[in-house]
Amino acid sequence: MSTVTEIRVFRGVARVAFDDAPALKVRQKHFSVLPLAPGDAVDRADYVERVAAAQRVDAYEAALNSLDLCARTRRELERSLLARGYVAPAVDAALDRLRKSGLIDDRRYAERAVEVNAGRAVGVYAVRRKLRAKGVSDEDAEAALGALDDAQQAEAARRAAQGLVRRYADLPAREGRAKLSQALARRGFAWDAVREAVDAVLAEDDWDE
Repeated sequence: MSTVTEIRVFRGVARVAFDDAPALKVRQKHFSVLPLAPGDAVDRADYVERVAAAQRVDAYEAALNSLDLCARTRRELERSLLARGYVAPAVDAALDRLRKSGLIDDRRYAERAVEVNAGRAVGVYAVRRKLRAKGVSDEDAEAALGALDDAQQAEAARRAAQGLVRRYADLPAREGRAKLSQALARRGFAWDAVREAVDAVLAEDDWDE
């Protein structure tokens, strides 16, 4: 059994602290149905299950509403719902239901993200970082990133270099080349694509070594 040590309510979410277990966020609507008070002895796991039973319908509706606004990965929805006071079992049940119905699909999400970025001057490593930040698995990310082949990345790097090169035009050639290369690398391009792009735009600008 755990002892409730503190309860704070902020923006419709009750944060329940325990003496020997992680704190728990519960939507105030459901906390009012299953209230606790400081000093209460409670089986935390049992309490979470009781809250989850009260939240299952609402958690699913909240997830659907989030998807109405924009496409999201499973991990994004999970973070959002937990922060809003839905407990893990209710969140997992809602997300499993959405996955089974095809309403969330991280592989498809990654493929769409890659398609959008294919037309931009963005490197494959930057796209990979964005997908990981969204909670897309390495397997799903790599499968989608296969669409960004060497030719596409070479062209994207060249476009990016053309947009950046004038920033360094007043620098000595060696320093300007290094700065341009570093800027492209920060945009997520592989060094082979960087080198090829830098060579191309410096030749076009007749930047003397």
